Amino acid sequence: MNIPKKCDVVVIGGGPAGSSIGTMLSRQGYDVVLFDKARHPRYVVGESLIPHFWKYCEYMGVDQRIDDDGFIQKAGGTVVWNGVIRQMQFKDFGYPRPALHVERDRFDHILLKYAAECGVQVFEEVAATKVDFHDGEQSRVSYRPNGEKAENEILCRFVVDASGQHAVLAKQLNIRVIDEGFRFMSIWGYFKDSKYVAADGRAYAFEHLRKVPPTTFVSNIDGWGWLWHIPQRESTSVGLILPQDQMKAIKASDEALEAYFLRRCSEIPYLNRLLENAKYCEGSFHVIRDYSYRPTKLAGPGFFLLGDAAAFIDPIFSIGIVLAMYSAYLASWAIDRSFKRPESTANNQAIFAQQFQMRLAASRALALPRYGYGDDESQKVQTSIQFETSFEQELMYVVSTLTTRSENFVEMSRNQNGQHVTSNKYRKLEDILF
Repeated sequence: MNIPKKCDVVVIGGGPAGSSIGTMLSRQGYDVVLFDKARHPRYVVGESLIPHFWKYCEYMGVDQRIDDDGFIQKAGGTVVWNGVIRQMQFKDFGYPRPALHVERDRFDHILLKYAAECGVQVFEEVAATKVDFHDGEQSRVSYRPNGEKAENEILCRFVVDASGQHAVLAKQLNIRVIDEGFRFMSIWGYFKDSKYVAADGRAYAFEHLRKVPPTTFVSNIDGWGWLWHIPQRESTSVGLILPQDQMKAIKASDEALEAYFLRRCSEIPYLNRLLENAKYCEGSFHVIRDYSYRPTKLAGPGFFLLGDAAAFIDPIFSIGIVLAMYSAYLASWAIDRSFKRPESTANNQAIFAQQFQMRLAASRALALPRYGYGDDESQKVQTSIQFETSFEQELMYVVSTLTTRSENFVEMSRNQNGQHVTSNKYRKLEDILF
């Protein structure tokens, strides 16, 4: 393993954020070293992608690779919230390319291989352990190959933390906090041969996925909890997001979490009918507790935080990959400008942090069960929404309406005259036809 002693930028993590910024910087001529403690392809949850991710893939030139892999195209969303069934389709909002249901191990691997082809020096099964900063002029990254005891070091100008929920730098610098607005637990598993809901409001057998595109199926449970049902090529991902009071009730009982998960899947209306002839994939059960957190800082002398390494928001609107790629795009701009004009570094990082924070604030506010922000945070959210196109603002309104969280968007999108964005680009169903 021939790891150099020095480079321009060290990227920690080979997920979508890390691969994306590595590709963007390498194509601009910078010497980038990327460490990932895992070996790709590796398992990751988060399989529903909204069509916004395509613009970043097109910018990098990797879009055709993703097209060629044959991921399942999805038509839109079907949501059952408080007993009301609503549907939306992305094609109604002018997106030329489809949303996807992806296997994240394959999707992430495509991005990482492409980064390596673009010149990024990728080192897998190597863990970045700590970073020593020297006034932001030169940083020393300690790393250790898996299975070895001795650490080595590499010098660089910037360190990009794209390590996902491991959040290597955020933990080292103590710059993240648990998001009290989302005290939830996530439990999930996979099923073979599940039915799915299409955009016509009908349930279809799994074998029809290629002929009749699916929607992502979502339903609320236990008050503000919710579930997902995401059909992929070979299996269907099913997960429950449980609020804190439900977590306590499960812990107080003698029922194992996996048994609880399977029991609820067999009880929840509509989900139970989608799974009635499906087979559970043994060994596919996963758990994440207190999974949402917020940053107290997004950049500083010598470093940037991207994607989930910065913040993790309730994934009800499938925004995670888009935020990862957006933050990579923004950071690549800031890093490039800082190399070309070092005296502008602090200002470039401030712009990165401000823009990324506004996107995070808007995404968080849309997902919050109840709107509640102070004046400063509300201004960030409103400014972020005003930067969006009219189609994008319409989509925000519709997706928040699907879950009856439109009150949040109404509060955030009011202009100085008290008017707010609205749209009728969704429909209500009387029932799902099985």
